[in-house]
Amino acid sequence: MVTNSRLRLPLALLTLFVALPPHVQARAEAGTVVQNVELKTIAGGKASLLSARAKANVFVFFRTGQERSLDALKQMAACEKELAGKSVYWIAVVSGSEPPADVQAVVKEAGIKMPVLIDEGDALYDRLGIRLHPMVGIADGKFVLAAIEPYRQIEYCDVIKTRIKMLLGEATAADLAKVENPEKSPLPGADPMKKALRDVNMARRLYEIGQYGDAVKFANKALEIAPVAHAFTIMGQAYAKLGKCPEAGKAFDQAIKLDPKESAVAAPAKAECK
Repeated sequence: MVTNSRLRLPLALLTLFVALPPHVQARAEAGTVVQNVELKTIAGGKASLLSARAKANVFVFFRTGQERSLDALKQMAACEKELAGKSVYWIAVVSGSEPPADVQAVVKEAGIKMPVLIDEGDALYDRLGIRLHPMVGIADGKFVLAAIEPYRQIEYCDVIKTRIKMLLGEATAADLAKVENPEKSPLPGADPMKKALRDVNMARRLYEIGQYGDAVKFANKALEIAPVAHAFTIMGQAYAKLGKCPEAGKAFDQAIKLDPKESAVAAPAKAECK
């Protein structure tokens, strides 16, 4: 079992990545070598971002006051528990601008056991290109980045767990494909919400990488199955990026109508679209 004891590694935060491919701009890609760093933790000590003694390194970026970050942490807590005893090093990362009391409250509610690093000045966020929360990075024992996985409402733990098992030699790319694209249930009356949420997650991913037209298409696919409020929010965001503000406004209105909580994103995005 890999513990999070302090490692004697370089402390200088000069470059987080080495051998960064020239085409990488927004976010580090698989194959990038991550430079290890040591930072303060919310518990008052210090911990390293990575461990050379682990076969798999998992680092979770989150923020407070965000439901999907809390949900992601809860899913990671489940993963952490399921993989206890295996060669996995877990760490969470939060911006230095977050109130310590709020961070402690989220960590307690989520139930994660991993240390939480304080990213002063958002140095890690900037060098990793993290712009959205939550985000989970997975690297091997040589600090080579295997993947950075954005949040998904369903099967997030399963995806992360399968990627970890791939580094442990316990799963294959075929296993990952099955998790990311599960077969449709042949049983009549199966809950369609699961398929709708998969389309919502795909819409979100497409939006995050700038494929706004396709994001709209997948949001519509989700809405053909079930009235998912967040699908309207993503649709509105994509329309806004395409300069289609009337369509964006209607989508945001529908999102808020279905779920008032969506107003946290939809309302300001609608106001900005001109």
